[in-house]
Amino acid sequence: MTGLKSIIDAHWAELTSNQQRVGDFVLSNPFLVATMGIEDLAEAARVSPATITRFVRQLGLKNYAEFRAIAVRRYQDLLRPIENVSRAQDASSADVVASSIASARANLGGLDAMAATTCEALVDQMVAANQVGLLGFGSSARCLTYLYGLAEPFIRNQHLLDGTAGHERMARLIGRMGPRDLIIAMTLPRYSVATMEFVRLARASGIPTVGITDSAHSPLTALCDDTILLPATHPVLNSSALVGFAFFETIAALLTARYQSTSDATAVTRLIFPYLYTDEVSSGTAAKDLE
Repeated sequence: MTGLKSIIDAHWAELTSNQQRVGDFVLSNPFLVATMGIEDLAEAARVSPATITRFVRQLGLKNYAEFRAIAVRRYQDLLRPIENVSRAQDASSADVVASSIASARANLGGLDAMAATTCEALVDQMVAANQVGLLGFGSSARCLTYLYGLAEPFIRNQHLLDGTAGHERMARLIGRMGPRDLIIAMTLPRYSVATMEFVRLARASGIPTVGITDSAHSPLTALCDDTILLPATHPVLNSSALVGFAFFETIAALLTARYQSTSDATAVTRLIFPYLYTDEVSSGTAAKDLE
């Protein structure tokens, strides 16, 4: 699929000086150009809208709409949330709420197809690893923080790699890991470049990696040993992390079922009992009802 750079390079010698000024601006600001109308581009490149029209035609394109479509193509995933917001501003509050809830149901419905063997394999990898690194930023980091807390009774040596205390610290922690450890990396749209960079660092150290993302087309997919795909679409927001929380809750349930005995659960309850609220009156009433 031909991009603007290839088209402009092919026609560069045919462009006037003003048109080359537009070409320079387009090549230097590709993402910005993808968000611009014809008048915005003319003002930014310090030419007239008529020059933009002639520039587009000199590139062999029909009109500015076709030029813009090519510019947007490269950044479609990044620009989709902007389009979502634009549509949402024209919708009623009831429609926004209804579409959000419907999307949540659809995403959770997609989790129904998750095979038990997939969950079992991840649990086995986590338990077998000497160290487990949970790598992600933004909403992915919040999901992984939830997993971190739920898995803490079973996975003693965890590292939350979410940028806390700087990327240098993350690099040091990953540098102390190796083939007997495990990295669980997560990224949802909009995908984090930093996540990819740290996964590459982990792979260079021979650390097994499991990716959690939303699509086979996600840049994370090609970098990891195994990938688990979770639905993450949302009608307004960049993405939905709802299924991520549900999936990690499922992993925690499997960890609990397989690795926590009744006596362990009793011991934990006794330990934290003084910090838990109990309604003694209700409890007493319930006890009498059972007699």
